[in-house]
Amino acid sequence: MNRMVRAPKGQVFEVSLEEFVNVTKTDEVASLITKIRATEDKDERRQLKGQLPFRCPHYFRFAGDHRAQDAILPEEFTFQTCVDIDNADQVAMARTRAFILNNKEGEWQGKLLHMEYSASKKLHIDIRIPVGMTIEEAQRAYCQALGVDFDEDCCSPERMIYIVDAASQLYTSEDWQARLSDEEIALRRKAYTDRGLDFDGRELKIERTSEITQKEPSLLCKSYPTEYSGIPYSYIVEELADQLGGAPEHGSRNAFIFTMACHLRYVCDNDAQWIRSVLPNYGEAQDRVNATIESACKRNQSMTMNTKMKTAITLARKRKAMENGTDEQSLMRQPQIPERLPAPIRLITSKAPRGYWPCIINATLSAFATYMGGVKAEFWNGRLEECTLLNGLVAPMSTGKSSIKDPINHILAPIERRDMEARQREREWAEATNCRGANKEKPERPTDICVQVVDSDMTNAALTQRLDDAERAGNKALFCIMDEMEQLKKMAGGSMSEVTEIIRRDFDTDKYGQERVGAQSVKARTTLRMNMVFSTTPNTAKMYLGKNIDNGTLSRLSLSTIVKEDVERRPKFKQYDEAFDKKLAVYLARLENVKGAIVCSQAKRLAESLLDRAEERALMMANESYEQLSYRAVEIAFRKSIILYVMNGMKWSKEIEDLVTYLFDYDMWVKMCLFGEEITHKLAEDNRVMKPGVPCMLELLGDTFTRQEFNILYRAQNATIGDVSKAASNLLSQWKKRGWIEENVELGIYCKTELYYQKHVA
Repeated sequence: MNRMVRAPKGQVFEVSLEEFVNVTKTDEVASLITKIRATEDKDERRQLKGQLPFRCPHYFRFAGDHRAQDAILPEEFTFQTCVDIDNADQVAMARTRAFILNNKEGEWQGKLLHMEYSASKKLHIDIRIPVGMTIEEAQRAYCQALGVDFDEDCCSPERMIYIVDAASQLYTSEDWQARLSDEEIALRRKAYTDRGLDFDGRELKIERTSEITQKEPSLLCKSYPTEYSGIPYSYIVEELADQLGGAPEHGSRNAFIFTMACHLRYVCDNDAQWIRSVLPNYGEAQDRVNATIESACKRNQSMTMNTKMKTAITLARKRKAMENGTDEQSLMRQPQIPERLPAPIRLITSKAPRGYWPCIINATLSAFATYMGGVKAEFWNGRLEECTLLNGLVAPMSTGKSSIKDPINHILAPIERRDMEARQREREWAEATNCRGANKEKPERPTDICVQVVDSDMTNAALTQRLDDAERAGNKALFCIMDEMEQLKKMAGGSMSEVTEIIRRDFDTDKYGQERVGAQSVKARTTLRMNMVFSTTPNTAKMYLGKNIDNGTLSRLSLSTIVKEDVERRPKFKQYDEAFDKKLAVYLARLENVKGAIVCSQAKRLAESLLDRAEERALMMANESYEQLSYRAVEIAFRKSIILYVMNGMKWSKEIEDLVTYLFDYDMWVKMCLFGEEITHKLAEDNRVMKPGVPCMLELLGDTFTRQEFNILYRAQNATIGDVSKAASNLLSQWKKRGWIEENVELGIYCKTELYYQKHVA
């Protein structure tokens, strides 16, 4: 390190760890760190940062004390590296995960050496490099384990790290900066040289490379990942072998290895050496295995992963999930609400027992959304959408569904006070109109009346009028709370099909209205912008929504419930008092003052990660219905994140991210518990309807297939024909004649040709 302030960056010295500690305690370093963190100007911050002392994580010393690559002394390698977390949104998660990984059995147990906040209050994590990994490999793997972005600029061997003050030091193990034992160093150096690297893990210079390859050519073998998307290759290979009928017997090994290699090309980047590193030889001579894999990698095949390979990956992923306790059973357990909640949600749940928190949070977010009428937010796909929320509380009778009413009433109180004035003016106009005779000119209805909190007992014409008034008043949103879902029918005009139309159009803030010819009739075409909360029982929900799964009605609703076991025998609520309203007013003001379009990169990034989460879970559960439901559930979660972001003063936080992730999981859990069977049944019906009448037999066969596989499929498709052997042989001959397949007589298999893929595969 170099302990001096404003020291030349090319000069470093070997010092004791005590010296490092002393430097972190100096007033000069502490003063610089304070200035850096208080400075908004990037150039000024960079200039201040450049004055700090610095350390080099990868080498104990350099030749001539000169920090440069050509002065590296391989024997002085520390076998450590420093991971730089430079994304402020990932710091808290990385800090927590680092401690978890350090104490959890696995590759990173005991590898955490040092942790500190960087000069810009990001994070530096020093780790022990696993045996055989290079600096870059260790950083990539560790960042993946943390779930954070990898910065490839942090891997240069001569790299330096600015030293920060003592207050920024978070953790230091006894082994940090310790020289390893001779035995450990010998083991680690051998692991590098066995890979054809220098004994500090760097690429060998040309003269040393040629010298080593003369002794042992295999030392230049490349190292490949051991996992595919978090799944061990060994699991995939085993499941794939089962898909192909199990390990081969003597005489069929070569054909089996050829077919396995063709499948593994999809997950090994078509790299023969990579495939060789994961594929067993099944008792076949290794030179024959190598030649077969090379042959498999040279043949043309479809770019689209085939069914058997996809199935093998799915089964391997489920196996891995079961080992990690993230299988279908654990994924469908009730999610647990985070311990730390965003400030507005802490306030809104502060008066209720914990068992009611999920339904109160979901219902009140719909009420909060009423203040954001007309405000749009940019979704992850670039589309702008409003934050309309439609929440249904589905729970058995006598479980306390009315618990949501008090917090909603307090949230909407300022709007209802304005509504009272508007309703009074409307009554005065109605009275003035009724007092006039039939032939007298009637006064026109005031155009500036706006009532936002509407009653569930209103006609469709009244709904249209209220929507039109709200749009004229500046794209304001309505709010309606219903004790039972059936109340929607009156508002929609008496039909359940019109109820589902209102829900769909409302979620999409689509156009809505009615055309009438009468002079006194309401005639308007406006935007349907209404936040809604309704309560119902599971049976009623199934009766109304179970028939509307495939038209998008269910997926547009955010559902919550009350679990009896989570609620105390005699739950007691606190009073929503003036102190509560005073604190609440701050958040309501932020919601009402926000205008225009909101772009929150963290919310967009979270939405995409929730999509990934849903796709992965659907694969683990082999449940297509989960994935289908998740698309709009992610959209609902995104809208909730924007509302929380605004209430938090346009600041993102870990608490918001954790809560929104929970709300997404919770919404999916309720929907799958209530409607999982119905959704699966509907999807199965759709798939049957859309299934082609005459499937293409050649498409059903893999990129490579045996005569036996062909015969089985041919018989299955031509069960009504008596002797199929001659017809089957003729069909194979036709395929070969047209150049669609070619036969490998030595391996006893058929392969689809490049001509087939060019002409028949999109």
